[in-house]
Amino acid sequence: MNYPIVFYPKAVMQFCHQYALSEVNSSGATSSQVQETQQFRQPVVLLTPPQPPVVLPVKLLWLIWVFWLYGAIALPLIAISWGWLWWEMLLVVVAYSCLIAAAYSYVFGCRQKLLSRYKQQVLEYKQQEILSKKQPEFSSFKLEKEGLHTVLKSVKVDFDSRNRLLKDLMSLRVSYIGCSQARQGVSEERFLQYLQRYFKEVVQAAEFKIPSSRRSYSADFIVIHTPSGIGIDVEIDEPYAGKSKQPTHCCDAEGDVRRNQLFLEWNWIVVRFTEKQVVQAPLSCCKFIAFVIAEVTGDLFSYKLLESEPDLLPVKPWTTAEARKMAKTNYRLSYLSLSKGKGEGEG
Repeated sequence: MNYPIVFYPKAVMQFCHQYALSEVNSSGATSSQVQETQQFRQPVVLLTPPQPPVVLPVKLLWLIWVFWLYGAIALPLIAISWGWLWWEMLLVVVAYSCLIAAAYSYVFGCRQKLLSRYKQQVLEYKQQEILSKKQPEFSSFKLEKEGLHTVLKSVKVDFDSRNRLLKDLMSLRVSYIGCSQARQGVSEERFLQYLQRYFKEVVQAAEFKIPSSRRSYSADFIVIHTPSGIGIDVEIDEPYAGKSKQPTHCCDAEGDVRRNQLFLEWNWIVVRFTEKQVVQAPLSCCKFIAFVIAEVTGDLFSYKLLESEPDLLPVKPWTTAEARKMAKTNYRLSYLSLSKGKGEGEG
């Protein structure tokens, strides 16, 4: 998979499959000279709520430590009665404690996995419930000789209603908790100006809390399409860090895999560009984002503004070894130095 890279959440893909868009050309009529609007009515699907998993209650998990406490007291007494040395007794207690800790970690981990899977099933069930309860019904129409206005109006109604459905679905999208104070690279500072020119709602360095962790993720940018509610996490990937020269965003490492997975679970579309693409072709990058919005929502407004811009040339992801070679040759300076004469940023 080459840059630019885009990932779609499962809920968005299912929605687009159920509510496929009619292809509309620049004149507003469909490519096949539409005879009828697309029917959005779907067959009734019986939804079965997911069943809670059978897991060990939290209170019972403490029994493992109670068992450990009794053992930690009993073992030394037994060792003393057998005449063991103090260090032999200590080794037995430590080994016993490690065994109990491993058993607790295994039981607790299995419990968390079952609960996490159940939460995901509940989220998917709620999404399907929204779609099944709020399916609009549209009447078909004929394309009259003088009816181009009718076509445009009817298509607009379809898009608006579809976007309302999509916005209901996106109400389940996880929101950011604020803006990160992390320092931004030079490529991000300039790209923000282009994004704000073509998209109404853009946030830089949006911070997202990682579940069950004190850490958080900072999105380079988020672009929100207000009419439909879809959100796009826009990331700028550089091959190595500016000061430390450590390889980043390498295709043979798993650093971005979990991050992408979390954003998809949170119902965010993920779009990744290379830093060089953003610096050398920012308008083409904006065009790609506009295309993603149009593909999901049918809204061509931003895409029409950028239609004349060239498409981005594909860029192959780099390995860790390739990133180290780039760092040695100061590869990033080859394009960052052309950006208002600035050097490498922190990102």
